[in-house]
Order: sequence, then structure tokens, then C-alpha cells
Amino acid sequence: MIRLGLLVLVATVWAGAAGAVDLKTLLKLRAGEPTLVTPLATEATVRPIQFSRLLIRPNDPDWGVTYESFVLNAEGDNSPSHVRLTWNGSDSQEEAAFAQAFEDEISKAGFKTDASASLFSDGSNGVDLKVGVLITNIAGRFCVDCPNLFVRKTPPATVIMTAQWEIYSSLERKVLLRVNTVGGVNSQTKLQGTIVPAVMEGFREHVRQLAKNGEFRTLVTNAVGTPLTSRQTLAPLSIPVAVRPGGLAAASHAVAVIFAADGSGSGFLISDQGHVLTNQHVVGSSKYVKLKWDDGTEGLGEVVRVDSRRDVALIKTDPKGRSALRLQKTQPSVGASVFAIGSPLGEKYQNSLTKGIVSAFRTLEGLPFIQSDVVINHGNSGGPLVTEDGAVVGIAVAGVDISGAPVGINFFIPIEDALRALAITPAS
Repeated sequence: MIRLGLLVLVATVWAGAAGAVDLKTLLKLRAGEPTLVTPLATEATVRPIQFSRLLIRPNDPDWGVTYESFVLNAEGDNSPSHVRLTWNGSDSQEEAAFAQAFEDEISKAGFKTDASASLFSDGSNGVDLKVGVLITNIAGRFCVDCPNLFVRKTPPATVIMTAQWEIYSSLERKVLLRVNTVGGVNSQTKLQGTIVPAVMEGFREHVRQLAKNGEFRTLVTNAVGTPLTSRQTLAPLSIPVAVRPGGLAAASHAVAVIFAADGSGSGFLISDQGHVLTNQHVVGSSKYVKLKWDDGTEGLGEVVRVDSRRDVALIKTDPKGRSALRLQKTQPSVGASVFAIGSPLGEKYQNSLTKGIVSAFRTLEGLPFIQSDVVINHGNSGGPLVTEDGAVVGIAVAGVDISGAPVGINFFIPIEDALRALAITPAS
């Protein structure tokens, strides 16, 4: 949620408050030429970005002036039509306007603002690169409802700001880049009862400056790994798998949250050497992902195999001494108890365990699935479906809902089919 502190404005008649910006200075504001941005090459690999937060904290609360006619006497006193704008620090509901302005300008420059949609990705982490901005040092003059003759001689408004941008990686959980921009625009839009269009034009200039910044362009066009080819021919891979009995408590320790550039989901260990199974739509186009285990330990993993039609992926990581889940070759019977382990709604509810039964076996679009009423939500995707003794029989992949509400019809990839798609041969 973007929180703003700008467009709830209190307009007070200027009475010469001590320490405020000089009125004549505000009325004479002029900006330079707008920034011209060369769009990214059409063949460039571009990481999606998301405008996530904007804060506006003027150094001087008396930051602007509106007027209906440009009347100043020789001493510089203002006419009664001049009204001072004071920022009162309240939140505003104008966040959508800033987000739209950002998306418009950044898209014109060839950047992507949308992540790949996936059924069970956690929406809060749908895009790896998050963009936030703090705006300070605002100065603005706005001729509201001015006569056409006056508008032809003088721009209806000028807005100048200083902005501090931060680019944050959800995957790496740190700020990757900071960029400062300074400037504004002489708005040619005639203002009728509101200053919002001019403020948006001033903000757009700063978005253009960000889009032109060399470090920003390098960061956003430096893809995290090389996308893996769908339906690639895979050489057989033999993996030593667990044969010892486990249990539900032990099974939970082998399940991790998977953070990737295109979203987040769940995954689970199938070998003590660190092989992790998940969905292809969880890892997306990422070559490297971050894993978080139930004890808070984090690590990096490499996506080594994918099959997008079967929607499965194999990750290699350091298991840090954790034991793998046992894989059950035979399918459970209809009515058998099963349990889903994963991170519904994201890492806040990591390693949640829910119980249900096997409802049916289905073939959808030529592929086999296990149907169950076990409760799963966004974030469970890629997590295991296990028996009472902790053996894996399937991988969470999809669910049916009505108007966003789950209805107890969920689908899991049979574990044998997942291994077959990735050309994995279990070895004891």
C-alpha cells in the first residue's frame, strides 16, 4: 500500500509566516526543459519492476501558492487572490494517480511493470524489484482558473522537486540502488479548480530522470540468470532419495519458502544432497532463487531443471543437514487422509499443515492430477501433499475458487509424474 502525504492540502491566505519561502520566489519559479529518454532496445531482457511506495515530506510546510491573476505591487506584496498552500501531513487517497504516472512514463521507456501471473504466487512478492521514492524540497506555483490571455503568456504552473529513489530487491531483501533526481516542469495544462495535474506532471519528470539513469537501466536489464527453455530434452538424473520412515513433524522441516523474481511459493527436499522440488510457475524465469527454512535459515538455490507443461522445477541448494522427504511410488486411495504443507499467503504462515482426503483422480488437458479438499491458498504452490507417515504423493499446483473464495477443489501433481517430467530416477 502506497502512503502519501501531499494532496490533502490546506489552503490558507498568505500572511507572511516567518521562515517560509519568499512569495516572489515562488511566483517566479521556472523549470528547465523536460528530460528526453531513449527507450530500451526491443530485444533487451528487462526485469519487471513495481512502484510500491511514495512519501512526500516537504522541508517547508508552506510549499506552494495558487493565484487567479498575477498581481504584485512594487514592494512584492501579494494581492488577495494569492493563496498559500500548506502541507498538513495527512495521508491521501491520491496514490493511484502517482502509480499510474509512474507506470505510464516507465513503460514509454521500454520497462516492464507487470510480473508473470501465476495461480499460487504470493501477490506481495510478485515482482522482485520494488521502487520507492521520497520527495522533498517541493516548490510550486499554480494559476488556477486563470484567463486564457494570461495562460498564453505564462505557463499555468511550475512544479520543482527533489526526489530520492530506492530500488529494493524482494529476493535479496536489500536496497540495490539509490538515485537522486532534481528538477521539474513548466506545466502547459490549464488548471481548472485543482492543482493535481500539474503536480503529476512534475512527478513524471522525475520518473523520466530515473528511467534515463544509467545505473538504473543496467540494474533492470541485468536478468537474474538465463530463462530455461521449456520442454527441453533432459538427460536422465539419478538422485538418492530417502527410504526411511519420517512423520508429519519431520516432513515439515524439509519444506521451504521459495522466493524468485516472478513470485514466491513453497518447495521441499527430495534428497539429502539438497535437491528441492517445486512448481515451474514459482521459479518463473529465475535461474537462482532464495529459500527460507522453518527455523529462519536462508540460502540460495540454483534452478537446474524445469518442465513448464507439467509445471515442475528442480532446485539444487545446500540442505544444511536437513533430511529429505520420502517419496511414495503408489498413489493413495480415494478417501485416504492427506496433508498439505506450505506457506499459504506468504512466509507469514510458513510451514502450515492442513488436513483433507483424496477426493478423486482427474485427467485435465491430458495430464493426471490428484484432487483433494485439503485447504491450500496462494503460497502453497510447489509444496508437498503427504500421507500420515510423511511420504510425498503429490505437489500442490492449482485450486478452484468462486469470487476468490476456495471451494475445496484443489489439484496436485502426482509425485511419480513430476519425477518423470524432470527425467529424475530415484535411487535408494
